[in-house]
Order: sequence, then C-alpha cells, then structure tokens
Amino acid sequence: MPDLTETTGPVVGVDVGGTKTQLRALVDGTVLDRVVPSEVWREGAIFDHAANFDRLARLVLDTVGTAPEVTIVGAHGIDSTRQRLQATALLAERMPGHVEVVNDAVLLAPAMGLEAAVCVIAGTGSVIVGFDGEGEPVTADGYGWLIADDASAPGIARRAAVALLRAVDRDGAAAMADPLAARFLDAFGAVDYVDLALRFQAEASEAAWGGFAPQVFAADADGSPLAHEVVAASAAHLADAVVAVRRRGARGADVIAAGGVMTAQPVLADLLRTELQRRDGALRLHVLDEPPVVGALALAVARRDSLSPRKVLS
Repeated sequence: MPDLTETTGPVVGVDVGGTKTQLRALVDGTVLDRVVPSEVWREGAIFDHAANFDRLARLVLDTVGTAPEVTIVGAHGIDSTRQRLQATALLAERMPGHVEVVNDAVLLAPAMGLEAAVCVIAGTGSVIVGFDGEGEPVTADGYGWLIADDASAPGIARRAAVALLRAVDRDGAAAMADPLAARFLDAFGAVDYVDLALRFQAEASEAAWGGFAPQVFAADADGSPLAHEVVAASAAHLADAVVAVRRRGARGADVIAAGGVMTAQPVLADLLRTELQRRDGALRLHVLDEPPVVGALALAVARRDSLSPRKVLS
C-alpha cells in the first residue's frame, strides 16, 4: 500500500463523475475530503470549454490551499490516449506539480487494492474497461444511452420497452398482464401499449428513461417474467463484454463492478457473477465498496513515491 503518512506537498486525487466531483487530498499527513456538484466547474462535456480546466485547477488549489506535489484526476469521457494526453496537458498548464488525467475506470482497481482488473460500470452509462500490458485501455460499449450502453439505467429501460412491445407482438394484448406493463403505463401516463410506444419515444432522454430503470427491477422482484428477462440479458451483455476485452488483451481475472445501477441492484451483480462463471471459471467478481476517489489518491501517492529521490535512494 502507498505510504499515506509521508509528509511532503499536498497529494490530490480527484474523481469526476457526471453529477458530482469528489476530491481527496493528503495534506501534512491529514486526509481532506471535498465533494461538489460537477456543474460548479464543468460546463457541458469536459472538452467543451477550455475554461473547464481553469475551474478544475482552481477547485483543487482552493481545496488544498497550496501548490500540490501530485494531482491525479479520473474523469468520464477520457477514452483514448489522445484524450488523456490532451486533458493532462490542459490541466498541467493551469496548476503546479505533477498532473495526470486518466479514465475514471483506472481508479477502480487501486480503490479495491487490486493491481489489474477489468472494470464493469453500469450506471448513467455502461462501459467495460480493461487495460493491456502497456497500460492502454481496452473498452467495450460506452457509445451512449440512445443506441448502446445496454446495461445502463436508460439502456435497461429501453430494453424493457422493446421486450414489452415484442411480447405484445407475440401474444397480443394478453402480454399487458405482465407486472412490468402496469409500471410502464403509470410512469409514462399511457393508456395502452400503442400510446406507450409513442410516449416512451417522445420522452427520450437520459433522465426520463434512466429514471424508469428502478421500476424494471421492482417488476422483476414482483415476479415479472419480462423484467427478469431484461435484467438477465443486461448481465449477459456485460459478461460477454468482459470476455471480449480480455480476448483483445485486457489483463486480469478480477472484475470490478461499479456504477449506480450495479451498486443499487444486487440482483444485477448476482446475475453477472453467474454469467461470468459460465464463461470462465477463473473470473472473480468484486462489487466496488470504496469510492473511486480512494483509488485516485492511492495512484497519486504511488506517483509521488515513484518521483521522490528519497524513495529511489532508500
């Protein structure tokens, strides 16, 4: 484990999420925590405005009160080497010390005390991220809630709507007796399945579709065959993606499951564990039980130690 007692300049880890940004800093041997809404500093996506990096740098400096020695930022949307280098350069221009910006999935393995892992994130979006022997990301899915991200909150709602309408195609109006149907009609104010199809599409948004996902899990708990089919298919999709990124070079037999949907819905994690075992008995699933910012700080401390002449000479 990195030495959290070493007293040097501040060491900072940052986890940038869609709704909140969490900072954890080691300052004079004391750990400081701060959580702010991401909208405080970020306008649009992270690369939409250069001023986003000005505001992020100011947030870090205001939090620690002095020049940090090392800052590691994990952020959603840093999905390629080009983006990682670009974001690192933009932030490094604006603040002192050693600075790195990485994909937020990089934070999960160190947060769990693991060296190498495939990260499965199912929340507002869904993406599978592993890392090859050179440390480069190997990813699957993550293309957006409207057309992909099949195990995200909006993706699960979309899959459920399609499953219900396909059941109507197969069985007629009798399919609307499934408990999932009543939850759909109530949530979208629809009078029947035709009206539901129109309203569901008219209200297409990450928030509207994603907000219905808990109803799918509730319907599953109520005994809905359709809802269970949807949840099981989402778990199978994630397991297939894990196998795919490992086949393409991602290292590690440990799989870390994270994201709001995954952590709030144990049934999804249980089904994913079963699906992984069916594909490869060596795969081990861990549900993230530490905030990702723990991994950000662990990476920052490890980077400080690797850069320290005292560590090299000792």
